[in-house]
Amino acid sequence: DIMEVDETWTYTATYEATQADIDNGSDIVHTASVTTTEVTTAVTDDATTTITQSPTLTIVNTVAPTDIAAPQTLTYTIVVDNTGNTSLTNVAVVDPQATTGPAYVSGDSNSNDIMEVDETWTYTATYEATQADIDNGSDIVHTASVTTTEVTTAVTDDATTTITQSPTLTIVNTVAPTDIAAPQTLTYTIVVDNTGNTSLTNVAVVDPQA
Repeated sequence: DIMEVDETWTYTATYEATQADIDNGSDIVHTASVTTTEVTTAVTDDATTTITQSPTLTIVNTVAPTDIAAPQTLTYTIVVDNTGNTSLTNVAVVDPQATTGPAYVSGDSNSNDIMEVDETWTYTATYEATQADIDNGSDIVHTASVTTTEVTTAVTDDATTTITQSPTLTIVNTVAPTDIAAPQTLTYTIVVDNTGNTSLTNVAVVDPQA
């Protein structure tokens, strides 16, 4: 075990880089040192491994039902997946149009409020579709978004419910009396019923003989 002149000795060592190292993001710098009986001041050299962080995530927003013809509750399921290589903190899921939520449902495997790599978190939200929505007739489009401390640009996804309008009505015209033998006033009762699913405007009932 004597290192003779011009000899070169080789050693190996290992270090298990962890998710904590990736999350930290700092270079992993290991300093090796050597001393001998004759060289008492340590001679050192550093070896550096650079950490490349790629914080990314996806969001999928779905709604049920996807088509309505009357006021009812729309339920949104929002699924967020950590597809990057770093843990994500302060996860914020937003749907500004929701009546309730988004509310966290499941996915945080160790309940530490940190979205770890490959974790998928699920949220729900609801929206109360109103008669005004039916009358408007436009699709109800909700945009869910998610940000974290590490992903500051919102990632979004839309969920769409189609409105089916069916504007219909009926008219029933009755007269009294229904039989006459002399001049007199006939009175007509005209009943109009909105039998569709939309409000009706500018209702015009006409009897040109009246």
